[in-house]
Amino acid sequence: MTVTATRSEDTGDLPARPARRGVPTPRIPLPLVSVPTVLLFTGGAMVWAGATWLVVNEAAPLSVTIPLHALVTFTMFTVLHESTHHAAGQLTWVNELLGRLAMPFVATYGSFPLVRYIHLEHHRNTNEDAHTDPDAWTAHGPWWQLPLRWLTIDFWYARFYVARQRTRPPSERIETAAVVALSLAVFTWLTATGHGWELLVIYLIPQRVGLAVLAWWFDWLPHHDLGARRQNRFGATRVRVGLEWLMTPIMLCQNYHLVHHLHPAIPFYRYLRTWKDNRDAYLARDVPIATAWGRELTSSEYREWRQLTGAFTEEPAIAQPPPRRPSRFHALRVAEVRPLCEGAVTVTFDVPEPLRETFRFTPGQHLVVRAEVDGEEVRRAYSICSTPESGVLRIAIKHQLGGAFSTFATTELEAGDVLDVLPPHGMFTLPAEQGRTGRYVALAAGSGITPILSILTATLLNEPHSRATLLYVNTSGASTMFATELGDLAARLGGRLHVVHYRTDERDPDLRTHRVEKPFDAVGEALAISHERYQRGRLDSTRLRALLQARLHPAKVDEWFLCGPRELVDMARRTLADKDVPEENVHFELFQGALPVRPSRRPGSMLMVTAGGKTVEIPATVGETVLSAALRHGVDAPYACVGGACGTCRASVVRGSAGMDVHYALGDDEVAAGRILTCRAVATSPELSVDYDRP
Repeated sequence: MTVTATRSEDTGDLPARPARRGVPTPRIPLPLVSVPTVLLFTGGAMVWAGATWLVVNEAAPLSVTIPLHALVTFTMFTVLHESTHHAAGQLTWVNELLGRLAMPFVATYGSFPLVRYIHLEHHRNTNEDAHTDPDAWTAHGPWWQLPLRWLTIDFWYARFYVARQRTRPPSERIETAAVVALSLAVFTWLTATGHGWELLVIYLIPQRVGLAVLAWWFDWLPHHDLGARRQNRFGATRVRVGLEWLMTPIMLCQNYHLVHHLHPAIPFYRYLRTWKDNRDAYLARDVPIATAWGRELTSSEYREWRQLTGAFTEEPAIAQPPPRRPSRFHALRVAEVRPLCEGAVTVTFDVPEPLRETFRFTPGQHLVVRAEVDGEEVRRAYSICSTPESGVLRIAIKHQLGGAFSTFATTELEAGDVLDVLPPHGMFTLPAEQGRTGRYVALAAGSGITPILSILTATLLNEPHSRATLLYVNTSGASTMFATELGDLAARLGGRLHVVHYRTDERDPDLRTHRVEKPFDAVGEALAISHERYQRGRLDSTRLRALLQARLHPAKVDEWFLCGPRELVDMARRTLADKDVPEENVHFELFQGALPVRPSRRPGSMLMVTAGGKTVEIPATVGETVLSAALRHGVDAPYACVGGACGTCRASVVRGSAGMDVHYALGDDEVAAGRILTCRAVATSPELSVDYDRP
């Protein structure tokens, strides 16, 4: 993914590569209503009614009815679990209704919102201590305590919730208190009227058995003896393979519990399909695997067991990719410079036929542009705002106060001028797929619209059944980039694109000219069926949470694209994480200023830098970045933003070690694999060898 622009000495639009995702989005469509989940609820209710009739009429022994009632507890929890993750269908009211209807069969003295909160805390803090991850109660402690812990999981949930109930929403606390009071009243009435025995054998004993099995199969089996999610989300949950014909229906697919933790919104009956579709990606991350009988398997052992490879002792040969040569600049003539809005222009390049393939791009990618401004070389990265189908290579540049290149581009650059341009780069993209039906949400602020415009236009034109919502934040209409283009696009798509404008200047004439959407409740606003809507003020966490609760519920959205200032993107990412949106579904860019590094004059480390097939030995002073030292000694190293934002200067550490103060354009997995951003990397060992050419 990319990080757009700095806000210091030329803050232009600097796309930066976001964290790489280890597993692709499964793209399992969520039906309007999950029929298997509804059937599971219906079947469970029928079994409960039949078993209750058998008890009341003494038509079957307790050895038959108690397991039947316990089975209902287990199956109804799956319905409850699906509703908790909004996986029972796209309709929010269906999930809310099924969750509340299933709840009494699992624990009549608990409320659906309470269980939802506790379970999502488990997902956020998987395998932490029991005071942070409530489900850890089932796995922590000596072995002889485990059955007792499984039998008392609901008591621990109660303690966990009571300790936090002051921070919970009033509506949740009121519903929980009402449910508890009603349950106690019913239990008391049944006991007082002589039905205590029936209460015991129909509900209390079977429920205790069912909860123990749930704690064993949902919590202990997939999570015991594994590390915390914050350390490695791919290593916090295991799958159990083998005997799928038996284990999958008995466990209601929870033998593939890992899939659920990585993709919580996927319906339970799709876990196995998701595993098969993404198996290679999972195995590449060495996910925990065990057989049905508990034997732990490595990824290579699993491949052999599934006959995915040849001999047991040999791994298949992996073809080594060719070295990545740093892209070189090409001189492109400026075909057109056109005013876009207040302080912004679009720049269109004339790409000669021999370079057409070199400058082929994917929507969302960016260009690094080089020019000499006031006698100094300046490099900046700008996102491409055109689409591949248009055959046009165009960027948008917005003037930034004190920005050398943006000032030059918006005041002096003319058609016929020549600029040095690197080929397209970046991973903040969404390649269109013919036949795909997707639902996308994009959040952009200011010049963050540039890559978003390219992504949405190309995707919606190539995917005639996909839909998108754009939340677009600007100060006023006069400074809004591509306002007219967005309006035309939304009208052209006939309702498949909804644009919600947020204007921070409440004096903006657009707020008076256009109808402002009225809030549907105290904290948010509804998205009416219209191409464009206008809102006063900023898009904050309260407004975003309201949208997520209503029209933009996470289960209804396949992909999220965020591009804007760091504060806005961080807010949106936190809010989405709180709503349990899978990380791999959230793609982001941010605006981050180039951070200064002040090297010492003292001798530091010796660098071995490989770029373009050549290796040079370079002395670096204490605190000097690898990029600074390389440029100082004439190495033609790739770079653009020098702020850890764009990812252009990525390289691999071959020997030694380096530290980075920031690495916005690298994911944690890339850092762990030895990738660095040389503009922010400083040697932390006497010798450091880095290679720009490695892919």
